[in-house]
Amino acid sequence: MHSSLIVLTLAIAVVWRWSWQGPNAGAQGHPQGRSPADCWQTRWESTLSAFCLPPLIVILAASAVLAMGHHGTMMGWSVSPVGCWVSLGLLSGLSGVLVYALGQALATNLRLRQYPQVTLPQGTLARCLPIDLPMAAQVGLWRSSLLVSQGWLDQLTSSEQRATLAHEQAHADYHDPFWFLWLGVVRRFAFWLPNTTALWEDLLLLREIRADQQAASSSDPLVLAELLVKLARQMTMAIHPPDLEDGLDIGVGFNESLSLSRLEQRVSALLEPGPMSASPRSRLGRLAWLLAAALPLATTWLHT
Repeated sequence: MHSSLIVLTLAIAVVWRWSWQGPNAGAQGHPQGRSPADCWQTRWESTLSAFCLPPLIVILAASAVLAMGHHGTMMGWSVSPVGCWVSLGLLSGLSGVLVYALGQALATNLRLRQYPQVTLPQGTLARCLPIDLPMAAQVGLWRSSLLVSQGWLDQLTSSEQRATLAHEQAHADYHDPFWFLWLGVVRRFAFWLPNTTALWEDLLLLREIRADQQAASSSDPLVLAELLVKLARQMTMAIHPPDLEDGLDIGVGFNESLSLSRLEQRVSALLEPGPMSASPRSRLGRLAWLLAAALPLATTWLHT
């Protein structure tokens, strides 16, 4: 019976992922042809739910099966150790991915401490990478640190630097490095589920749109849009140092070699800003989906 529960939750997770509808490319990436001002928050919540909840229901089902053990009955049916072994394998895989992600984050932080700390013209402290490619990023966990390159210091104007810093400060305010560490664990664990890569890329894009919109509140949106196009073009032509590729996730933010569609979406969001706060109805919807994902825990009541 426990094996049937695991198979059922795996099937639900796969169907849940298959049912996710990505952005409507026919409407310039805006779902249902609406303006970006109406749909960025809805799209973020839809993508985050489809990304996290299917793996969550599998993890909770495996945890419930291990908690029940392989003795006794469930709904009158005898249980076997097969479900427990499968559940143990799933949770062991999750633990391995978690240990790997934490180890990689620790190694990255230790490596970045080797770079000198400089005071930027704006008065902010940052670590400086000795490369000509202009880039800036927030690195670390809950209290992230700013990282810039020598190319960023030498090649960008003062207004462009301020715009970039406002964007990176938004990532720090939202604690994006911390949260996306855990979302990266979900991505590695759920690689076998449909649409994992597409959902991950959409989350990265929406994260950047959120940071862009906060930065636009203190900087000229046109400067941000022009800088985004400029740096995206440079990233397309640049050769990234191997040690930088291994240690940093530089394919995000102003340091991303954007496709035309994703670049257009970010520029459009800057020129047509919209609210990013959630409505009360959307919060109730998130709670309902979370409760649905937690249903496997209720099966423990059926075990005797």
